[in-house]
Amino acid sequence: MRLAGWGGVALGTGLLVASAACASHAVRTTLPAGLAWPPGEPRIALANIIETRRAGMAFFSWIAGEKNAPLFERPYGLAWQGDDLVVTDPAARRLVRVAASGKVTLSAPDPDFAPLMVATCVDGLVASDSESGRVARFDSELRRVAWLAQGLDRPTGVACDARAVWVAETGAHRLVALGRDGSRRVIGGRGTGDGQFNFPVALARLGEAVLVGDTLNFRIQRLDGASASFLGAFGRLGDAAGDTPRLKGIAVDAAGHVWASDAHLDQVSVYTAQGQLLLSLGRSGSAPGEFSFPAGVAAHPDGRVAVADALNRRVQVFRLLPTASAKP
Repeated sequence: MRLAGWGGVALGTGLLVASAACASHAVRTTLPAGLAWPPGEPRIALANIIETRRAGMAFFSWIAGEKNAPLFERPYGLAWQGDDLVVTDPAARRLVRVAASGKVTLSAPDPDFAPLMVATCVDGLVASDSESGRVARFDSELRRVAWLAQGLDRPTGVACDARAVWVAETGAHRLVALGRDGSRRVIGGRGTGDGQFNFPVALARLGEAVLVGDTLNFRIQRLDGASASFLGAFGRLGDAAGDTPRLKGIAVDAAGHVWASDAHLDQVSVYTAQGQLLLSLGRSGSAPGEFSFPAGVAAHPDGRVAVADALNRRVQVFRLLPTASAKP
């Protein structure tokens, strides 16, 4: 397990059964105890691991040689909607909502849209589809209700503020701000300079700023949310704790820390708002606290942070401990 900066597992498992979209599903929440980082002065703990399994499939799973048939084909993007966690599953072409009660709600598989990244906005959920080049709005029942943009070049990360929906247009190496008045503003272009991008894939809000996971420039850039002017950057190419060779997701937690997932190193790093590394956790694997292609990251106001552990077909949820509740 990588550790940096202020950075024996016992497991208990509960099963919650819920109905959704004309099917029955069992939601398994694994509750580890004693897994926290860093040793000696823990600031972050693993709260639970959410894995969903199809109920009533035991016989067919046995025939196929599988002990459990996973509901998630490839969880990728995450957004908290109140206490519910919304997960994109692009391989299954749907959204999945897991409520705090364990109830699961599925959107119908959409032949026209494979949701990749998702964000919660004041007027509903917004999701991107890199495959079709579209950004769509969804209602509270996970129904697609409007196209916000079409014809984009591999849109990925999405984020919202009072003025606009921000989209990382990865294939065009730029951002697009979709104004609530119908306007469209293009920001940046390909390059290595301040405010330029090389395959940006992740977005998050940090106060009035926008954080951009500038993946193949191996950094996170901070832009002014109103003017889009460059405010700073951090990150680097490497294979040590806190390095960012393949950024996939970013989020800002309740204490103002920046969380970033890296799919090459199979780690999640936590930084101050200014980019100082506090902690790096995880390694390749499937045990609690390990990752296989960590992707989307989403922070809840109560201090929980969810990470889509894509190739392990699960979501791991971490929480800030009381000693980490103050802003750095």
